Amino acid sequence: MAEESSINIEGESSQVAPSSFLDSEVNTNQRLCSVLLNELNYLPWSRAVSLALGGRGKLGFINGSIEAPDSSSQAYEAWLCKDQFVMSLLLNTMEKHVAEIFSYPESSQDLWKSMKDMYGNQNNYAQTMWNELDVYLPHTTNPTILLKRAEEDKIYQLLASLSSDYEDLRSHILMSVGLPSFKTICAMVQREAARIRAMNLEPNLKLSKA
Repeated sequence: MAEESSINIEGESSQVAPSSFLDSEVNTNQRLCSVLLNELNYLPWSRAVSLALGGRGKLGFINGSIEAPDSSSQAYEAWLCKDQFVMSLLLNTMEKHVAEIFSYPESSQDLWKSMKDMYGNQNNYAQTMWNELDVYLPHTTNPTILLKRAEEDKIYQLLASLSSDYEDLRSHILMSVGLPSFKTICAMVQREAARIRAMNLEPNLKLSKA
């Protein structure tokens, strides 16, 4: 029978068998959120991941508030199991080519910091907006500001949902000095969709003429 150890993680104290610590929650195919990191959508990705981890009581693993116990302590193995689980959740929220680059961090906090260092400091409008969102946003009841924030959230969600065919358009919008309106971006996406369809039809037309 596996030796049981007393741990205190996330403010809870219980008797846990390390070998079965995650038996009830591990799912290798589990998707933490619907937004997949694709290099251009760090803002909506980081916001969605933070909210999802916060709702699961695991935000402390990436922000440092849940510190690793001493590696010689009995609690370390249990902490390591949970931390590696959080890392697997993070990697499952990235597109394959991104996840492959960041597959070898030593902790979920190291992984989170690496993602922020790589994508969080890019000189574009989407990244400056990150500093005004989430916990950094001052509370307000100003309806104009609230409407503006709601529209920006819709824009980021729309851009994050686009396929790789729209990378050029998405990059162009995010690199803009200021975001266009949601209505304008919808029109831009529709025009791009028509252009993509026309390009896909062109080879078939050439074949039919031949």
